Amino acid sequence: MKHLSTNQHDNAPAAADLTAADYIRLLHPTDGVGKVSFVLIRSRNETITKTYSVDTAPVIVDALLDESTYVSLNRFNGPRTSSRLAQFNALYLDLDVHTLPGSNQLPDHWAGSFASDLRAKNLPQPSVLISTGRGLAAIWLLEPLPAKARSRWSATMQALIKLFRHMGADSACSDCARVFRVPGTINLKSGTEVRTMDGTLRRYKFDVLSDCIFIASGRPTRRKLKEIRQLKKKGTVATTQENRRGLTPKARFTMIARDLDKIVVHWGGRVPLGHRNTFLHLLATCLTHTGPASEIETHVRRIAAVAVLDLSGREISGIIKSAETKAQESCSSDPGLDGRLHYSGAKVAELLNISDSLACELSLEQTFSETERARRKAGRERNRRRDQGACSREEWLAINSASRGKPWQLAGISRSKWYEQGHHKISPSQ
Repeated sequence: MKHLSTNQHDNAPAAADLTAADYIRLLHPTDGVGKVSFVLIRSRNETITKTYSVDTAPVIVDALLDESTYVSLNRFNGPRTSSRLAQFNALYLDLDVHTLPGSNQLPDHWAGSFASDLRAKNLPQPSVLISTGRGLAAIWLLEPLPAKARSRWSATMQALIKLFRHMGADSACSDCARVFRVPGTINLKSGTEVRTMDGTLRRYKFDVLSDCIFIASGRPTRRKLKEIRQLKKKGTVATTQENRRGLTPKARFTMIARDLDKIVVHWGGRVPLGHRNTFLHLLATCLTHTGPASEIETHVRRIAAVAVLDLSGREISGIIKSAETKAQESCSSDPGLDGRLHYSGAKVAELLNISDSLACELSLEQTFSETERARRKAGRERNRRRDQGACSREEWLAINSASRGKPWQLAGISRSKWYEQGHHKISPSQ
């Protein structure tokens, strides 16, 4: 039986209220390899798995809507087990918003908060967003990714989940054999129909989407890690913090925290609309590097009470919880091994819309673009060389260019003879 949605509304997004068959076709197009599995949960002790080809799955799904039915998001060679994985089809999040403060809010409220959070982190909206009856399921469909990319897929899933733990992201929802509820079925725990709410309906390139997730996490991209490994093989990258050039994470995030104070003063003491979540998240991230986790909540709430007045207590608590979790993870001077977030100064400037001219005006220490960073570095290098007695090329040529002055003519000898006799080694004052 096909259930009728009670949530139809005008001007709905294209992905809203998809039929079960259309959802299966979207999730599992006919290209690629592998089969689709449905899991029917009839009781605590009775679970049935049925596996179909991608052609048959959309046809058969309507007959399964009277059951508590789930569908696999990836594809398998036969029964749905990790060892039989055929290809990766998606990245996904199971958001248990019913466990968060304010859980009585409608799904549209949580969907709006999630969309805003994605924009703040510069991440694309999911291909499809589902109201599961008690929470949300976000799915980013992928262009077919072979099973041999398992380690890269798993690392990206872990990073994605950590980014949204403050919104109830289920850490157990990270395995490739995961199944999600089928739209049109009823969640027996809440008595609510499962339905699609929103989404781009797009399929994303895995490498591009993965890089976006790692950048949002403050971690190096795959290309950056490859460059670091190549440099280490050549012996051009120091392996200890004592020999590594540049600031320690603690020193750098201490500077960023001072920059944030200056930026708030420039804003008149109040963080403007559109930057409140991002600003407080960046502040909390700084605290994960500069002090003990026990002080994060006190400091964040103190700043929020003064500069971020309109942010809800639920949102503030989510930011604090996420930061405290990060602060308790593995710490390393190498961002690739550190569980904490490592935003660059350029990324902070981009997130808060800080221009280079404003960064100079406010004397910011880290929060500016890579272009401004290169300009400042070049200026420091010029000053260092000047302090060591170096002069400009024009000055050097004016003093040392024998070709311009032609002193051998004044000596009444040829040029070659002048150099042969060593006159070029004698300073003019001698």
